[in-house]
Amino acid sequence: MNDIITHIPPRKIILHPRRQKKIINCVSILYYRQGACYYLSVSKIAEAVKIRDFKQEAKDIQAKLVEWRRWCHRRPGVGFAVEETADYIAARLEDWGVETERGVGKTGVVGIVRGSRPGPTIGVRVDMDALPIQEENTHDFVSKYPGKMHACGHDGHIAMGLGTARLLSRHRQDLAGTVIIIFQPGEEGWRGAKAVIDDGVLQRHQVEAIVAGHIGTLSPELTLGQVGITFGPIMAAVNNFEAWVIGRGGHGALPHNTVDPVVISAEIITAWQRIISREIPPLYPAVLTVGQIQGGSTHNIIPTEVYLQGTIRYFHQSAGDILRTRLEEVMAGICKTWKAQYKFKLDQGYPPVINDPQFTKFFRKIAASLAGPENVKVLEFPTMVSEGVSFFLQAVPGTFFLLGAGNTGTDSPHHHGRFDFDESILWLGTALLTETAWQYAEGKYQQCN
Repeated sequence: MNDIITHIPPRKIILHPRRQKKIINCVSILYYRQGACYYLSVSKIAEAVKIRDFKQEAKDIQAKLVEWRRWCHRRPGVGFAVEETADYIAARLEDWGVETERGVGKTGVVGIVRGSRPGPTIGVRVDMDALPIQEENTHDFVSKYPGKMHACGHDGHIAMGLGTARLLSRHRQDLAGTVIIIFQPGEEGWRGAKAVIDDGVLQRHQVEAIVAGHIGTLSPELTLGQVGITFGPIMAAVNNFEAWVIGRGGHGALPHNTVDPVVISAEIITAWQRIISREIPPLYPAVLTVGQIQGGSTHNIIPTEVYLQGTIRYFHQSAGDILRTRLEEVMAGICKTWKAQYKFKLDQGYPPVINDPQFTKFFRKIAASLAGPENVKVLEFPTMVSEGVSFFLQAVPGTFFLLGAGNTGTDSPHHHGRFDFDESILWLGTALLTETAWQYAEGKYQQCN
């Protein structure tokens, strides 16, 4: 009896003094010390040995996650104009005793959870801006501000980031290393990630890796609660363009006296699509979309100018080089042929989101432990959507995961006035970020590589 653990119904055990670290999930524990029998409740044992269970702890704060998400949903800010949200985030962090930086990358917020022992530093990146969209939902937490809406799930990301800060702050005395939680403005086309990085957040805190995620229905391969990963590209690069075709206007009945920018624009748009089908290698995914055409005022007037606006998406640098070069070349050639002038502008855009294979392998094990191995899917296809987290993943290794939060067949898509997501997954997103940050800071990533 002195060398074994004896099970005593109902779910009670006696522990030899030298075996007291082998705690089994039970209702209560009896143990002997110097001939006397002692009783300990599980809660006392957990406190004594500092057991942590981020899965359960995240579930325990699910109601708060929903509360934080809905507060942010009611008060969306677009681009860098997220001061109200930033104030809310900073107030929560400061309430929990988390060291806080304000005004990072113009209006970003950074929470710093420092462990009691030295170790690596990892960043958790969270975007927090909304979109210039009029909300069409009818639930009781719709946007208070006309023409602004959280239509991509960033309000959920904020809640997950706050949840991560809350859980880590409870255990900071047991944490090795440091976790930097970066609440980033301006993701939706504003290059906010670049602004935050240029402000020195990675260098200042010596961030060695990054983890981030996106909830919603971005991948048709994922159902509710499933985690999508890739060991390489997961989202496309993007450049947006503007173009002006400048002709000579006139009467619609006398087109020979004009240089018709409408007809010329139509030829340009058609020719641009041939770049995709005839100049980009077919195994390199690429998209060219003209999303806006403006020109003319009535049926019988040929306008002087037509305005075009669009986007290109790609994963491979060579495909991007072709598109960025040939867009203007094709336009210039057609305009010269038909005696028109043109202007063309291409923005700097975002690079592709490329996950680090080794870090993703590390993350995959964590996701399997939290969501179940059957709910972690290596995506067959990346998405042509783009994301500013790409700038972080260019700077340090890490991974960007997708978390299924709806039904792609029936739910309104991202960037739609009726977009919403299933809030029941907020605890899982929080647990994924928290556990990954904790294990990295504890040196588990370094141990497995």
